Amino acid sequence: MNDIQENGTRQGRGGVFGDPGQIAPHVEKGWRDDFIIELRLLGVAGDRIGDALVTVDSHVAESGEGALEAFGEPVPYAREIARSSGKEPSWSINSWTVLGNVAGLVGMLAAVRALTGWLEGGPLAITVGDGVGLLLLLALMGAVLRWPTPLIRVAVEHRVAVSLLTPVVLIGAFVGVFLLLRDTWFEVGVLPVALVAVVLMATSVVAAWIDAPPDGDQIVAPGQSPRPGGGARIAGALILPVLTLLLLGLTWGVHLLG
Repeated sequence: MNDIQENGTRQGRGGVFGDPGQIAPHVEKGWRDDFIIELRLLGVAGDRIGDALVTVDSHVAESGEGALEAFGEPVPYAREIARSSGKEPSWSINSWTVLGNVAGLVGMLAAVRALTGWLEGGPLAITVGDGVGLLLLLALMGAVLRWPTPLIRVAVEHRVAVSLLTPVVLIGAFVGVFLLLRDTWFEVGVLPVALVAVVLMATSVVAAWIDAPPDGDQIVAPGQSPRPGGGARIAGALILPVLTLLLLGLTWGVHLLG
């Protein structure tokens, strides 16, 4: 443990904190990664994860045993650590989480529809598909917010299947809704929809900034302070606006090709 702390001091804030592998260099990467992921899913704080990693690494280095041999499978051991911590989860869903995600996703949809209306040179026709698509989007987001840990666990344990099937299913569902349910409910000007999109996206950024932990809940070794978390906090707040810009670019490109 002393070697790790001294190494972290020599490297300063930019060293050990950016790579959990440097906290536990003697632990097999596969075991270490599964251990960290499970603790994250269970909401264990970053400093507690760092402390557990140092403990495992110290034992492995001194005994010559592998982590699997000494502590067993990483997931059950991580759950044991989480139960013994006796602390509240380091993250939770609150009103800011809900507000940020709802505002961001609805703002994203509004921005794309505003651009579509502007490119078509007329008022924006709000269709039945728009309403159903919005409900599907909110239902999907509600499921993620209601059952975050089980859904993330499925994504982690079945990475390939989820990464391949999820885009196909989601895109197919939304495209089908928009193409099949094209009856117009009412028409509205492009400018009001664009202004609503901007306000909602700004609300999303503010809510995400407030909701994010100031230090990013980084994994740190005992006795060390986390790096300034401003960069990660800004990146988290700008995820939905950046995705919106990408969708707007894609929409523009499709229009030009058409």
